[in-house]
Amino acid sequence: MKAGSDVAQGPVALVIQCRIADEGFADFIRWNGRVGARLKSWPGFLGQELAPPKPPAHDEWVAILHFTDAAAARDWLQSDVRARLVDEVRHHFLEPEETHILRGAGVRQDTAVSAVISFAVPPELESVFLGWQERVQAVEAQFPGFLRHKIERPVPGLHDNWIIILSFDSDASLGAWLESPQRQALLEEGARFNADLIVKRAGHGFNFWFPSGAAAPEQGPAFIFKCNLLVLLVLYPVVYLWGYFIGGPLIDAHGAPFWLSLFIGNLVSTQLLGWWLVPAAVKLFDWWLSPTAGTARQIGGYAVVTVCYVLSMALYAALLAR
Repeated sequence: MKAGSDVAQGPVALVIQCRIADEGFADFIRWNGRVGARLKSWPGFLGQELAPPKPPAHDEWVAILHFTDAAAARDWLQSDVRARLVDEVRHHFLEPEETHILRGAGVRQDTAVSAVISFAVPPELESVFLGWQERVQAVEAQFPGFLRHKIERPVPGLHDNWIIILSFDSDASLGAWLESPQRQALLEEGARFNADLIVKRAGHGFNFWFPSGAAAPEQGPAFIFKCNLLVLLVLYPVVYLWGYFIGGPLIDAHGAPFWLSLFIGNLVSTQLLGWWLVPAAVKLFDWWLSPTAGTARQIGGYAVVTVCYVLSMALYAALLAR
């Protein structure tokens, strides 16, 4: 690993990209949960996000780990703890994972996409490379949908190459630039840097992966209370509909003991909630869960949840009255 400039002090995001075999998706998601549990006590750890693939254009999982500084991120990446964890899922990897350490801040844009471009730059040509990148960025900025062109120097212990994070507002806008004749001409101009050129496209804008402060928002009592309300919002209909349409007529009616029927119902409901329903509800109500939501949104969220509760109870009361 060559020496290089370290990342300035301040919050950083350790971005890890990997391709996982389809049959390993469930194991990989559960594994990331174990990683998150271990990271909670890791010095300098701030938070974790996991972005799934968006085929056909983007077939990689992207894990974003937030740390207080580059040293904390590097300590985790090179630790024996992480090495042992990675060994648990390595058999699902279709190719070696790639890691980048990034810093900065930005505002989330859900439709944004990015390309991670890696260049091998000899130390004596750094100034030439940076001048060339200035010309590239000047042309990029003229293309519709351009959001960001970010340059990351090599970081000892993480990556030897220079990394360019290029973000556009949509996959179509990014593709238009990557395939444009203007970019091809610029690549010819910088041909000396392109021998080991690597371009990785990600179905998410890297600008939303950076926290604006030193730490992620605290999940205080209000946040937890809202999440519990959302769990109840999806749990109530699942339990009721299961008992009404499946548990009662297909299990209880055939003489299954109550303890077994209850266990089967809980097993099914927890899997439905954990894998699909609760994540969907949290995503649907993210405007309400956000710590920056104003008073109007707060009141509106509680009102919407209450209306959903009333409608659910009215529906099930009508079913029972049939």
